[in-house]
Amino acid sequence: MRQVLLLCPTGREYRDIPAIASALDIQVVFDDFDDGYFDKVVLSDYTGPVLEIVPLIENKIADYATAGFSGVTSAVGYPGMSVCSIMAQRLGLVGPPPPAILGCEHKYYSRVAQRKLVPEATPDFRLVDPRRPESAKAISNFPVFLKPVKSCMSMNAYKVYSAEELDRYVSSALLPEGFLKPFNDMLASYPQFELDVAYLLVEELLDGHQVSLEGYVFGGAVHIMGIIDAIMFPGTYSFKRFQYPSSLSTAVQTRMEQIARTFIAGIGYDNALFNIEMIYNPGTDQIHIIEVNPKIASQFPDLFEKVDGTSSYSVLLETAIGTEPTFTRRQGQFKVAGSCVLRTFEDQRVVCAPSGEQLAAISKRFPDAKIQIMAAPGKNLSDQMQDVSSYRYGLVNIGADSVQELEEKFETCKSMLGFQFAPVADAPFVPASY
Repeated sequence: MRQVLLLCPTGREYRDIPAIASALDIQVVFDDFDDGYFDKVVLSDYTGPVLEIVPLIENKIADYATAGFSGVTSAVGYPGMSVCSIMAQRLGLVGPPPPAILGCEHKYYSRVAQRKLVPEATPDFRLVDPRRPESAKAISNFPVFLKPVKSCMSMNAYKVYSAEELDRYVSSALLPEGFLKPFNDMLASYPQFELDVAYLLVEELLDGHQVSLEGYVFGGAVHIMGIIDAIMFPGTYSFKRFQYPSSLSTAVQTRMEQIARTFIAGIGYDNALFNIEMIYNPGTDQIHIIEVNPKIASQFPDLFEKVDGTSSYSVLLETAIGTEPTFTRRQGQFKVAGSCVLRTFEDQRVVCAPSGEQLAAISKRFPDAKIQIMAAPGKNLSDQMQDVSSYRYGLVNIGADSVQELEEKFETCKSMLGFQFAPVADAPFVPASY
């Protein structure tokens, strides 16, 4: 039986991958790699030592040099796939070139490559150095979108309406040094990256129908698995649900697929999965890339399985061991699937979260439902990892035979979960991003 080392597993990987791996005659060995370091850095006022990631990578390589692994992979971009690409190269395993992974994770260099390879899909962007606030003075075409060159989820990403707002955000939008330095330490081995990630990007504001395109590269051939709609709460940048398959026209989806193929092949990305967030503006008929992620979105594997009959976790494992994946189409149990977000726009204290009995009742009524709880009784929603404008407290992944049935099924699951909340006194200020 072949073995795969999987770094930085999330709860979804622990839950879903063992059964998928067993069906492929693969044994997965999970390695948390950083013992939760990055979660601590971004979720709390961490004051401990900064992770020395290069020596840690060397130790892992030494630990696993004779373990006989057939592959190493991750469903997380940073530090997961960033580290996996280095380890695979050093251990002589199939894997993506480290510069291709690091170049996607460094959002400025990703934009530079996009401008070269797919200029028609690249929004205007400008690099801002928070150590030189005057670098933002030339920006005048407000509103704009501001984000760190290296971030986590949508943390510290803002829609900015004025020069005064921009000045205020520029001084505080970087993520902590404990999050950035390990990436910079890996980057230092690749001289083509002259700039570290202690920068910000100011970008053209994009509007339209947002999607996530997911695919994989095997032996130099780029394959598209599917395009998932990102449905927002009205007037916000906060996701209401991700829905597959996309409702965009075949013609628009074909154009998106070609953009993805051109870019991914152009940067030399190979033997790995990828996720590209795109947006289509029906008024201008333009497609733009929002972000390129050198990983899968771990919310989506069972959406593909529900509709197509193949989980993208299966593709992840097969790619890692150098076996060409088999991805079926429209052979799943449902016509549509969604990852529906439990979200509120006001910080609240969690009074009651779902019990085991309530979760079991949902599972009995809807066997396909996968529930992820992100809130704990006695905690504020703001105690969890959140974006800048709302509070997510759970996910419900479900399948259906129509969008209407999907929405009704979600509302039933939501009511059965039985969350209860109370107001938070003196809740922290959350700056608006919409």
